[in-house]
Amino acid sequence: MNPETHDSVSRLKRHKENPTTNQPISRQSRLTQKLKQTDIQWLALIIGAIAQNIIWWVYPLIYSKNLAGGQWQHNPLLISYSIIIAIAIFLTFNRGFSRWINYVVILFPLLFLYFLYKQFTGQQVMLLALLPIALLLINIPWLNLQNVLGLILYSGIATIVMPVVIFYQQNTYLTQPFIISLLPLFFSYLYFMSSVFVTEGRNKRLTSLVFGVILLLNVLTLPWNFWTILTMIIIIFTWMVLINFNLKQRYRMVFFTVLQAMTIMVIFLQQH
Repeated sequence: MNPETHDSVSRLKRHKENPTTNQPISRQSRLTQKLKQTDIQWLALIIGAIAQNIIWWVYPLIYSKNLAGGQWQHNPLLISYSIIIAIAIFLTFNRGFSRWINYVVILFPLLFLYFLYKQFTGQQVMLLALLPIALLLINIPWLNLQNVLGLILYSGIATIVMPVVIFYQQNTYLTQPFIISLLPLFFSYLYFMSSVFVTEGRNKRLTSLVFGVILLLNVLTLPWNFWTILTMIIIIFTWMVLINFNLKQRYRMVFFTVLQAMTIMVIFLQQH
């Protein structure tokens, strides 16, 4: 018997003696890995939804508090809607556009508008409806909004809808200075959501660079202190690491939303 035949026979004997030694371990390993990924996805969803609501709620409440007579108005329906739409945004953007499940997710905030209609004015409900409608339009392939145009559309609507409704609920009126002061929030959406809408390498880096420079110039108009420098570091770090080196798609939304929340918090908290 030659050496090659002897080796083959030896391997065959070992396989017969331990026919399923490796298979259960491999299956268990795959199951454990799948469970860990599920836990990570749920954690990312919770963190992303919280960060998104911080972006929407903190500044209108701070601005209202500084106004004469501005008081905290508890509104469970509006809070519930903001959580539902934040979850819908995260799920829609986190796995990519034009997936059939996205249309099901978008349906929930649209249906919830029925409950809001009983307590809110028609104008407020129409304004709140713009967010899920925008998500729906962006996910329709033939409209071709999964690009810079869609990014601008989403950024503008996400900037206006929730902060304006929250401000109006707190004060029962709306001021032009408040709307103008939301401009940094618009720039932050353009920058941090750019790689979600523009996913190709060179175009993605160029788009994020342009909007990042605009946001950075806006930050430079703030009083210079430790927090201003920290904001600049976050913006530069986001472009050089998370965008320039292509962060995996399933991690983009949670990282970019958290960084956006940190950035706009520093910007807004310094405004008087």
